[in-house]
Amino acid sequence: MSMQVCTVTVLCTALIVIISSEEVQTQEAAEEYFDYGDLPKNCSVSESIAGGWVAYSEGGAEGSVLTYHCEVGHYAFPVHSRVCGTGGEWSTMRLANGRSVAQAMCKEMQCPAQLQLAHGELWPRQQWFRPGETQEFSCQDGFALRGSAVRNCTLWGEWTGATPVCDDQADDCMNPGTPPGALSSGDRFRVGEKVQYRCQAGLDLLGSSVRVCLESREWSGSEARCQGEFDVAKFTFDSPDSVANAMAGSLSGVMDVTSPEFKKRASFGRSIRPMEGRLNIYILLDSSGSISEHHFEEARDATARLIRKLDSYEVNMKFQVISYATEPKEIVAITDPWSNNVDHVLQELSDFDYTAHGRKTGTNLHAALNLVYQKMAFLREGRGSKFNETQHVILIMTDGHSNTGLSPQAVLRNIRSLLYYDINSKEKDHTDESLLDIYVFGVGDGVNKKELNSIASKKLKEQHLFILKKYADLGKVFDSMIGDSAVTMCGIAKETVGRGQDNDYTRPWHVELQTFASSSGKKSERNCKGSIVTENWILTAAHCFKPEAVLDPSSVTIVHGNKQVKTAASVILHPQYNIKGLQHKNVKEFYDYDIALVKLSESIKLSGEARPICLPCTRPANSALKMDPNSTCQQHEKALFHLEETQAHFLAKGFIRKQTHIQTGSRRPDCIKHAAVAFKPGTTASLSEVVTDRFLCTGGSQLYKDAITCKGDSGGSLFLRKKLRYFQVAVVSWGNKDLCSSGASLPDDARDFHISIFSILPWLKQHLGEELEFLPITS
Repeated sequence: MSMQVCTVTVLCTALIVIISSEEVQTQEAAEEYFDYGDLPKNCSVSESIAGGWVAYSEGGAEGSVLTYHCEVGHYAFPVHSRVCGTGGEWSTMRLANGRSVAQAMCKEMQCPAQLQLAHGELWPRQQWFRPGETQEFSCQDGFALRGSAVRNCTLWGEWTGATPVCDDQADDCMNPGTPPGALSSGDRFRVGEKVQYRCQAGLDLLGSSVRVCLESREWSGSEARCQGEFDVAKFTFDSPDSVANAMAGSLSGVMDVTSPEFKKRASFGRSIRPMEGRLNIYILLDSSGSISEHHFEEARDATARLIRKLDSYEVNMKFQVISYATEPKEIVAITDPWSNNVDHVLQELSDFDYTAHGRKTGTNLHAALNLVYQKMAFLREGRGSKFNETQHVILIMTDGHSNTGLSPQAVLRNIRSLLYYDINSKEKDHTDESLLDIYVFGVGDGVNKKELNSIASKKLKEQHLFILKKYADLGKVFDSMIGDSAVTMCGIAKETVGRGQDNDYTRPWHVELQTFASSSGKKSERNCKGSIVTENWILTAAHCFKPEAVLDPSSVTIVHGNKQVKTAASVILHPQYNIKGLQHKNVKEFYDYDIALVKLSESIKLSGEARPICLPCTRPANSALKMDPNSTCQQHEKALFHLEETQAHFLAKGFIRKQTHIQTGSRRPDCIKHAAVAFKPGTTASLSEVVTDRFLCTGGSQLYKDAITCKGDSGGSLFLRKKLRYFQVAVVSWGNKDLCSSGASLPDDARDFHISIFSILPWLKQHLGEELEFLPITS
């Protein structure tokens, strides 16, 4: 048998009215029949911006959004977008001082300079830096430099690296440093001492303006930063990448430590550990009159993506979703018995009508927060709610500021009182509020940064306030959030979505195996793939190893994550694997039970670059699938293969994800029959003998023309995605066609065969049982 081993458009209606000459004698009489003022007027679609281009969401129709676009490294000034009003005019462009501007332009983003470095020198000394320019730093004798010695101004108007600090570590707290564009006062860092910050003219201070050296010898609050007022500064927004990085130490961290699995992993800085992983999430969507329907749809889409991301964590969650304008409207109530059902929450969000608020005359954030307060108060009084053992997360998305109702700060004090936090704790910026997080996403050029900064939480080494250019950027941030390096649960991968970027995808369970075996005095190399299933074990294919590798496991090296290399302590082939098992029937190579485990000589440190993939029929996979704790292995198999043609993926050369489909049920016979094309003349083995029930079959069908594995793909994982988590269902074994070396086009009968995880569970449990808890294999 010769086989390949796999390694609005506006609709106008004409109204014709026949009027006699006696009835209409003048234009004035005609106007009694036609109210011209009620006819919609389109806005001009010939607007321009100096140095950029213009896009329209619905042409020039009323409600259409005009968006200004600039080249990378530039921003639209004085506004990013305008809305077409009822009078056929685009909304007026105004500066912060109220003066109107007739022509938009693209301005270059610039970085505010480092103005102050106590006990050090900085060069060059200037107020602003253009993208590509650098600033250098050094310290006086006796002081050590922390942070970056050289920083580069990026196209987003952000600095690379970390804020430079010259510190002699003589005091209780380390020198907190001074961010670019700011000046600080206070040079003593003993317990109880304060450091105060102020930004240069034209810049707003975000984060904590006053930080106190605590008894824990850490600074209260969050790190200060300076960001520009829109009509003055050259640096205005946070880039999606920087927000995603900041979220890695914040909201993703909340999710990670709230997980029941947290106790099994190393802490990354958070001290909260709610019992049983309970989390209440309150999402507040600004739907005021300044937000067009197009932008509302973008905000809703970003919210849905966030909810799906959160659902992939092993946390018991309840949601409250509120839309607010002059008054709040509850989309999902957290007291609803279905508020913990993500599908229900997403459906309610999708069904919400943008016009539900009617005439929108204001932005009443106080009323929206007060609705959150009422629900929280109700939950606290409820029996068995365990309110004080639940993490409470409030997320606010807005394009402006509160201009109706009372101050949001008043209701925030009430919310803090429910959790017994000191509502007068101004100097400490509520650093100790371990069970409450308030995140604020200001979107666009009209946000009141000072107000939003007063609302957002300020915690040690975290960031809770983000200023983004457009709502579409929110989706990018939430897509990246799941890839936080602090999260080490199985089957989580960071994926960034973009045009033609299907391969921009991190595969933290993927490893490369290299075996160097001596043969006739010469060294030969064999390459395969594998997957991390625990920090000490790799799952791969048995045919990847010659007998010498089993006898000398040190000849096997494993490359994972960021080119980290480990060696094998042992190589264990399935005892029933026998490559020559059907030679008596003229089958040269037989791949039944083609599976192996490699135990590492040194554990892999789990991180964002190295995480295990989920194995079905285990407790971690059960949590990831969010199934009943008493679920069986059969229920896992049914959940993962609920279709007879199930979409799956494998990893090809170059870390490229390839799509295929697993053919099961009534589709399996038609799939496996193509294995016969690899049979040698004279083979007496039956099809069922060669392709046993342990094989999953993938490849094309009437509906799909799928990718086929190549030499070097052997041992890799065949995996599925459920609830944004990844589950390995088989190990790549062999294929019936060698197409990769010849470069031939993909024929309809090309098929791949993989050893099913479900078929070898007792053997997996025998070796992995001490590190992975398996579900009952039989019901």
